[in-house]
This record gives sequence, C-alpha cells and structure tokens, in this order.
Amino acid sequence: MTEKPIELSIIVTILGGPRFLEGYLDRMVPQTEGRSVELIVPYDSTAGDIRAVIQKHPQVQYIDMGVVPTKAPSGTRTASHEIYDIRSAWGMRAARGRIIAVTQDCCIPGPDWVAQTLEAHRTLPHAAIGGAVEHNNKGALNWAIYFLDYARFMLPVSEGPADYLTDANVSYKREALEAIRPIWEDRYKEVTINWELLRRGEVMWMKPEMVVYQDRGPLTFTDLLEERYYWGLLFAGIRVSEVSLWRRLFYILLGLGVPLVLLARPAQKVFTAGRNRLQFLKYLPQTLAMVALWSLGEYVGYLTGKEASLQ
Repeated sequence: MTEKPIELSIIVTILGGPRFLEGYLDRMVPQTEGRSVELIVPYDSTAGDIRAVIQKHPQVQYIDMGVVPTKAPSGTRTASHEIYDIRSAWGMRAARGRIIAVTQDCCIPGPDWVAQTLEAHRTLPHAAIGGAVEHNNKGALNWAIYFLDYARFMLPVSEGPADYLTDANVSYKREALEAIRPIWEDRYKEVTINWELLRRGEVMWMKPEMVVYQDRGPLTFTDLLEERYYWGLLFAGIRVSEVSLWRRLFYILLGLGVPLVLLARPAQKVFTAGRNRLQFLKYLPQTLAMVALWSLGEYVGYLTGKEASLQ
C-alpha cells in the first residue's frame, strides 16, 4: 500500500518550554486531524522535561537531539539562540511535506491556521508565505517585546509581497528550501533564508489570514535586557558575515541611528493601524530600554563581526 504523501510539515521550535509546548499542541493538534499534516518537535537536553507532553500528544513526531554542542559557551544567551536555530534545522531535515512550516511554541496558532496555510500554498506559487502575529498577554514586558519583534506583523497587514517574514509564522515550498539547503541544513536563520530567497528572485508573500498569537509568559526585566543585547549582537554577526568590508563599515557608521529605526518602525505601524496606541505609549519606557540594549549589541556586533565568538 502506497503511503499517503504529506502535504504540510509543521516544525515547532521550543522556546518557552514544556508548558508553552503543551498549550501550542493543544491548539494545533486538532487542526491536523483528518489532514495529511505532520507535527515535528525537536528537543534537546536544555528543552525541559516534556515527557508529559509526549504522553498527552503521542501522534506528534518528537526528535530527541540529546546534548547539542554550540559554538558559544554553554548556558549563555547566544548559545540558547543557537540551539533554537539548530532545533528548527533538525525538524526541517526530518520534514516530509510538500510544504514546510516553521513555528514557535510561544506563538499559539489561530483556529484555522492549518487550513489557511494549505489554501495559501494551493492557490499561490510563491516560495515563502508568512502570516500575521497578534499579541496575547497583558504584561508590560510582553508588550514591549511584541512591539519590537512583531509590530510589523500586527493586524491589519496587507496581503502581498514582503521583504521579511518571521520565523514565528512562516511556511515554504519544499523545492525552494531544497534549492538553498546548505544555508539552513545545520542551523536555521530566517534572516539568511529571507535574504537568499530575495537574491534568487523568489517572492515572499504575506497572508494576513495566517495568524498566530504571541505570549512569552512571565518575564523579568534583567533577563530581557540581557536577551536583547545578545540577540542584537547575534543579528549583527550574521549580517556582517554576508557582506563586504565596505558594507560593514557602512553599518558601523550608521549604527548610531539603529535606536531610531527600531523605535520608529513599531511606532509608525501602531499609529497608522490605529491599534494598541495606548499600550505603546504606556509601555514606552520598557520598549526604550529594550531598544537601547539591542542597539548596543548590534553596534558591538558590527565592530567585532565574529558571530562564532559571541558570549
């Protein structure tokens, strides 16, 4: 008997841990029933104890990665981010679907996410199709992180070509990923994939109906400041590894303007969209602090340009 082909593979990258993963699967598993869809959850020794989740949702494919070595020192923010990327890559290598989606456990899917994703790829020829990210937490720090990371994906968003898609809510046609396999095979970095697809003339498409709801749960101010600094450092390290020395010098010279760009982008979206204005103003101090630490990290990254040595 011929095995039925898989239409959609959904890689769930663990960021929040077992509680977040359970909530994610509680919402996603019912959407896959009766469809040719597989759910893939790579996990390693730092992901927390997910045995209860495995027992609750045995139909999911879990990939035990064991102890994952990292370039950055173990236990650092940079190492954690590196592991996130490696988890995604393991899932993508295991995926059998015609469509491969990458999501995160702290971004709960909307009730028709699977149906919308399948329909989008059935009707559209584009290599990558991503969706919107809404907010689902009342905490000040959650709002600040949401504005910085996802404001550009806040509804309303227009359907059409996009120059950036988020790894919290993105799907690819298999042939497009296979054409650039060396870029993601060991470590998935959505910015690198975005850039390479655009360089190849591929179209990345925004589909507003594909919605997820971001909630990172309880957060602490000091942890977030540290996270922002090292993630800014990591972003710059990735960026300068792909450009010439002159382009790197250009980034260094313009680096002092990064805080303005980071703040102007969510501000423009919030006030243009007419949504979440009060929250943006109310939590502006927290947002400014996150902007400052990311900007510092990004500037240091442009100066050093050594992603592998990030601490």
